[in-house]
Amino acid sequence: MQHHAFTTRYNGQARVLFNTVNVCLPVTPEEAQTQKVEFREYIAIWDTGATHSAITKRVVDDLGLQPTGVRETRHAGGKSSNNTYLVNIALPNKVMVPHVRVTEVQLIPDDNVSDNKQPQLLIGMDIIGLGDFAVTNVNNKTIFSFRVPSVQEIDFIPDTQENNIMEGGNRQQRRAFQAKKRKG
Repeated sequence: MQHHAFTTRYNGQARVLFNTVNVCLPVTPEEAQTQKVEFREYIAIWDTGATHSAITKRVVDDLGLQPTGVRETRHAGGKSSNNTYLVNIALPNKVMVPHVRVTEVQLIPDDNVSDNKQPQLLIGMDIIGLGDFAVTNVNNKTIFSFRVPSVQEIDFIPDTQENNIMEGGNRQQRRAFQAKKRKG
């Protein structure tokens, strides 16, 4: 499998992680190569607190989707039963996530954003869990990066320990750490 990745950078510290994705009716990769597939572009929020991905009524209407079932959804307002649909989602890294079962929800609009810039998708852990996902806030600028497939563990502890020893440890600690690092 080919590896794909993308990085989204924000000018300041982001309170919501979002970017543009493309959505189409569910087709197989073979059908996508032999047929004209119409993608629609939408703004998507990335939400690690969401188990499943979701779409708004606008996406349902734009694509003429037909319900495939019903799913109970838990949210800040309690519980509700919502229609589900099958779609293909193309991420910014050109990876097609086929036949995603999405739930129709009403996303809370951002009062500071015009209607045509409102998010219409929520990317949940069903997609995020397919790869590696990282968020950093260096120099008060948020950066989030995603890759598929997952290729290695992301663990900040070794770098943090090295930094703490090299910058704040005594000479003996630094030498012991460097010797251990050389041994592997």
